[in-house]
Amino acid sequence: SAAILRDIYGGEWVYQKTAANTFVRRRVEVASESDGQALLVQGPTSGTEVVTSGAAELFGTEFGAAH
Repeated sequence: SAAILRDIYGGEWVYQKTAANTFVRRRVEVASESDGQALLVQGPTSGTEVVTSGAAELFGTEFGAAH
């Protein structure tokens, strides 16, 4: 659950690690969340590395932080 970001339109995203210090935002669709775990209907395959700490900072870097 910590990896999931939601935009202002309700879109759900994670940041996937593609190389050292390189991350790409990927769309996901969450079916449910419980006890810090998310069950995805759509998203990266099992074993894909995603950011779980600092995802909001990556989102802010990508789009600019609100002032």
